[in-house]
Amino acid sequence: MPAAYDDLAGLRFSVLGPVRVWRGDEELDLGPPQQRLILAVLLVHAGQPVPLSELIGALWGEDAPASAANVVHRNVGQLRRVLEPGLPLRATGEWLLRDGGGYRLRVDEECADVPRFRLLVGRAREAVTREDPDAAVRLFVEALGLWHDRCAAGLRRSAGAEPGFAALDRECLSAAAEMADVALECGAAGEVLDLLRVLAPLDPLNEELHARLVLVLAAEGHRAEALAVHRAVVGRLVDELGIDPGPRLRAAHEQLLGDDGQDGRRDQVIDLIRPAQLPNDLPTFSGRDAELAGMLTALHDEHHPMALALIDGMPGAGKTTVAVRFAREAADAFPDGQLFVNLRGFDPSGSVMGTAEALRGFLYALGMPSNRIPPDLDAQTGLYRSLLRGKRMLVVLDNARDVDHVLPLIPGAPDCLTIVTSRNRLTGLVAAEGARPFTLDPMPVDEARTMVALRLGAARSAAEPDAVDEIVAMCGRLPLALAVVSARAAAYPDVPLSAIARELRDAQGGLDAFSYDDTSDLRAVFSWSYRTLSPRAARLFRLLARHWGPDISTPASASLLGVDVRTARAALGELTRTRLMTEHRPGRFQFHDLIRVYGLELGDGLDTEQDRREALRRTADHYLHSAHGIGLVLQPHQPSSPQAPPAPGVTPEVARDRDRAMAWFRAEQHVLHNFVDQAAERGFADHAWRIAVSMQEFFQRQGVHLSWAATMRAALRAARSVDDQVGEARTLRSLAGAHYFMGDTEGALAHLRRTAELLDRLGWVDDQAYVQRNIGDVLARRGQDVYGDHAGAFGYYERAHRLYRDMGHVGGVAISLEGMGVCALRLGRTDEALDLLDRAMGMFRQADDLNGQANCWAEFGEAHLRLHRYEEAVTCLQRAVDMHRAQASLVGEVGSLVLLGDAHVGAGDPVRARGLWQEASALVENSRIHRVGPSLFTPEEVRKRIARLDRA
Repeated sequence: MPAAYDDLAGLRFSVLGPVRVWRGDEELDLGPPQQRLILAVLLVHAGQPVPLSELIGALWGEDAPASAANVVHRNVGQLRRVLEPGLPLRATGEWLLRDGGGYRLRVDEECADVPRFRLLVGRAREAVTREDPDAAVRLFVEALGLWHDRCAAGLRRSAGAEPGFAALDRECLSAAAEMADVALECGAAGEVLDLLRVLAPLDPLNEELHARLVLVLAAEGHRAEALAVHRAVVGRLVDELGIDPGPRLRAAHEQLLGDDGQDGRRDQVIDLIRPAQLPNDLPTFSGRDAELAGMLTALHDEHHPMALALIDGMPGAGKTTVAVRFAREAADAFPDGQLFVNLRGFDPSGSVMGTAEALRGFLYALGMPSNRIPPDLDAQTGLYRSLLRGKRMLVVLDNARDVDHVLPLIPGAPDCLTIVTSRNRLTGLVAAEGARPFTLDPMPVDEARTMVALRLGAARSAAEPDAVDEIVAMCGRLPLALAVVSARAAAYPDVPLSAIARELRDAQGGLDAFSYDDTSDLRAVFSWSYRTLSPRAARLFRLLARHWGPDISTPASASLLGVDVRTARAALGELTRTRLMTEHRPGRFQFHDLIRVYGLELGDGLDTEQDRREALRRTADHYLHSAHGIGLVLQPHQPSSPQAPPAPGVTPEVARDRDRAMAWFRAEQHVLHNFVDQAAERGFADHAWRIAVSMQEFFQRQGVHLSWAATMRAALRAARSVDDQVGEARTLRSLAGAHYFMGDTEGALAHLRRTAELLDRLGWVDDQAYVQRNIGDVLARRGQDVYGDHAGAFGYYERAHRLYRDMGHVGGVAISLEGMGVCALRLGRTDEALDLLDRAMGMFRQADDLNGQANCWAEFGEAHLRLHRYEEAVTCLQRAVDMHRAQASLVGEVGSLVLLGDAHVGAGDPVRARGLWQEASALVENSRIHRVGPSLFTPEEVRKRIARLDRA
């Protein structure tokens, strides 16, 4: 809490329920409803500034009187004196501050429930990440104990205030569901039951939360009450919404009745998942009445209902906004769900989303596990269309480049609706697919006036109608330009609209230059915000436009600019406040494509080629050295090629542990892939393959093998573009690993043999050890049978062992001994296997390689299984599970769970075995991995174990 709070430390604020304030033990009288509503809106924003226009909207919606601003100011003054008795008239005080064009309530987690709630939930999630569920449950319970009723209960929830209040309610409900999940997993259902009994009725139609309540009641033995809760919520869904219960509620009911549903689980999951990916509708949406009416009429045509809508138009015409509004109005007719993707077809950075990437995202959203997604695009398209056959699904394909970009993503099912947006007129979709075209021209004048009035308030617009008309004309009735101008005007409520119109005139008619082929027409609008920036923020804006996207973090922005993170954060704050960038996720920023174009044009005129090149070099170095260092956290014994130090001004990111390392790669995965994909043309081929190779351990642990292969193929192209045989060898070896984990052993062998040829040409004897070992890995699993060519593999491991020994590479010696031990085990030479594995374990301990030790424990367990020493097998495999889990190695953890289940069956405990296999199956279904564990079990083999046990 700031020092200025010291004298006022007794004040406490609450809005998670009725809006209330206490000074010590005394509750304050907050005055009339308008006053309390203003305070509630300020509290929901939790210390962030609230524009005056939003406060006006919260009080009156679209019907604000001419005196609305004065009324808000007067209520704020009265609130100040409630909070600080004796405050002189017109004095600001310490709590309720003027901030820009609005107000900010100076609160934090020490005195207000919303920031306190978010702090506790954040700590609970951190506890989940570090695998401390008991602490997580305690923190969730403490956080949700702050929630007493619906946000701002007892106040009239106006149309203007409702979105903020409802969002906070959803945030609390989501945390309650997370709390229940963690409690159920760690056996702490009793600690959350009473709280869930209070919270669930606050949203009587919330299926997700009531499903958790049913499971928690059942876990505590209250089966009758659980059944009653289920019946009650199903009745409400049918009576009030006319819908059947969703998958979560049905699954809870099945579990309650004792139906485990394991047989045929894979097909059931795919049928049950109902995606809901539509973005939120724009609260200030207005206009486009004729276009929306035409779309709805075409959709409900009795004879030829529309199945494919094509929305095109100039940049900034509001295609995405109209598509989302139409989709939301039509959604009730498509009960099987909604899919949405931004294809980035006209992204100025060139980072267009590939059709295959978008299609994989849809398949994942529909519940299809990665192991069932074929690598071929045509096969993926067939699978996608098969899943949607007979469904009523709504699909939105936003920002498409051309017909080929979207064709595989169109379901082709007559009962589905697909909405495509594009700047281009995709006439091929009209001719070949029967699409209904809708072109968005600039808005009619009356709709444009309404849009401005909705954003600025009816009173302010009515006071200067001529200025509004001039703004509409100067913006060319283009929605994006109108939105940006209105946002600027709303941020400065004391500036006359006539002054804003004059500023547009002074731009020498730039806003009159709209055409379908020119994106320079918004320069004047964007320049208003740009001219308010400090020199450093302005330079960052221009340089960020060169970044390849799709977004950028604060530390990467710092290296791009060549400053420290704190300075970059301040500059990014300027960019987000002026709406030149958006912080779409905490600490991650992105451009609108037209604003990026504006930044590129500014940079071309204001920055030298050397400035731009040095900025890109710093950014490339940032990702290279960050990926390299963080990759070593995941695989500390991985050898790496020497690389030049980073350029001055670069501060690489670091990760203190494996969890943070995995989180960093997850956040940067698409940025790194885009960089690798574009590196050759930007002159950074060497960076490309090095970054890609640093990502290998992340790809392997995360199980995203298709993405692994795509990134390595791009890196391979970059290396070959400059005839870099070192880079080619490194990326080919990694690409072989991706093919190996996808089950393509022939492709893996081909890449490894090409790698061996390159190494011979380079004279790199040491690296041959790694390739020989990898060939042994592939041969050991060659073909569909997991018991592959182990005799051949043994020979390759022996050669690798000799090379590693000559190099003095302890970790390599350990890995090759482990491989020889596994092959001996598969060949039935169990005593020899145990001796080799024992030697490997000693070397892994010497090298402090925890992942290698975990693998050895799993293989010891398998050896004891073969010798029917079940108690020893259980001990070894439990160690393997624990160590793999600690290393965030999902593949190893799941495989060890499977073998541990086998050991418990042998020890006469099938109940425990079934639980372990179910745990393994759930982890596989929720991940994107093809094969798991030391024996590379397929997910289907795990399910077959459960089925065999059920039949026994």
